[in-house]
Amino acid sequence: MKIHLLHTNDVHSQLENFMRLGASLRRFRHSLREAGESVLTVDVGDVMDRVRPETEASFGHVNAAMMAALGYDAWVFGNNEGLTLPVREWPSVVQRSGAPVLCANLYQPDGRRVDCFRSMRWFDRGGVRVGVFGVTPNYESTYRAIGVEARDPFREAADAVARLREAGCQIVVALSHLGLGADRRLAAEVAGIDVILGGHTHHFMQAAEFVHGTAVFQAGRNALAYGHTMIEYDDRSGRVVCVTSRLVGVDPSEPYDAQMLSAYRGYLPDVEQRLSEPVVRLNERLAVDFERESPFANVLADALYETYPADLCMVMTGALTASLLPGQVEVRHILAACSTPTRPLMMTLTGREIQSVIEKSLRPEFYERIGIGFGFRGAVVGFMALAGAEAHVCGHADGTLRLHSVRVAGQPLSPDRQYRVVTCEYLWLAPVFEEFRRGRDIEFGASLVREVLMERMADPRILQRARQPRYVRASGCPSGPAVRTSNNSV
Repeated sequence: MKIHLLHTNDVHSQLENFMRLGASLRRFRHSLREAGESVLTVDVGDVMDRVRPETEASFGHVNAAMMAALGYDAWVFGNNEGLTLPVREWPSVVQRSGAPVLCANLYQPDGRRVDCFRSMRWFDRGGVRVGVFGVTPNYESTYRAIGVEARDPFREAADAVARLREAGCQIVVALSHLGLGADRRLAAEVAGIDVILGGHTHHFMQAAEFVHGTAVFQAGRNALAYGHTMIEYDDRSGRVVCVTSRLVGVDPSEPYDAQMLSAYRGYLPDVEQRLSEPVVRLNERLAVDFERESPFANVLADALYETYPADLCMVMTGALTASLLPGQVEVRHILAACSTPTRPLMMTLTGREIQSVIEKSLRPEFYERIGIGFGFRGAVVGFMALAGAEAHVCGHADGTLRLHSVRVAGQPLSPDRQYRVVTCEYLWLAPVFEEFRRGRDIEFGASLVREVLMERMADPRILQRARQPRYVRASGCPSGPAVRTSNNSV
């Protein structure tokens, strides 16, 4: 008996590629079924990404409709679904997808399972029962901020395997959005899993890797390929005798899948209406600069500072990807200029740690550093934007700046005092500033940074305040270049 698993992962709203993949997968699946083979089609998370305008405007419903058009049997929420889609949208997104979300380690705060999720499901194929469960990364603090309890995926996986085996499943498959390293650990620590189909780390694997007899495989990213995993089960011995996995590349000249294209087009009128909604009217260009202070970055910092109780805000300019032009600014423009799905985050730092961050952020090796992972959607980390604080700096002959002193709320920064800082999730998670990674008393905002920006930037006080520099020449500095700030007119 053979079971064919066709699996996608980390599509990340590359919708054109997704439709090409769909055409290839549908054709191959049809040939298998015509030959009398048993097939399951599954997705292993991050099919959505709110950097894509259609996904942003529909809260992922356009992606779900395309999944329904292709025909999935099950899927698991990745971090992009779980952490960026509003929880209120989860039930309708799951329903629209036409397939159950299997997520064993996400719960409601009262201990009940999330209503629209199932922990597992089994499928009877040719007299063989195939049990499938899903797990997703347990970003506990972030999930807690949106009212969800994320439990240990390894413990929940062990429980799911035991229950599936008790239900008579001869084959057990895990849909794991934990990443390849964690999948290897899952295979080593949780007995009874035959196949782990993975995602999250975007590995283009050419064949399955076996860990303690469990096949581990994932199929890249961005719908450039999908996976074909074949399980051979022997009725006489009552066990899996062979697992093979391969990467099926998608030809870039492949035509779009007609049913997925129809589903996509059906959402375009609503998408266009949402993206056209006005946010603010600007009289002048709102500029962003990654090497010096700039007004758009100041607006972002002030928006966060005004929204969350903190002594000061520090946020990287790299959260922004473009300046805003004069005239009517619409939702589409904010999405283009602030595409990151990162969330606001509050932490406690000492004055000494704050000073160290600002000192480093003045150096090119920090503000020119390429941003990678953890929801980053820009290019470089960029200059550190401040709100509620003022950095007094000296210009040097080599064109660099040196920090002289910092004032918070008009008072000198006290090295040993504990300050409450609002920043963003990326700076806490990324290995750029170790001071942020040591932050204490972490709290998350429920909205995305972009949503806070849209809510606040129409406030004329914030636009006016963006003209005020936060990096100023310190008194008594030796002669040198002027403090580098871009045009501070808004």
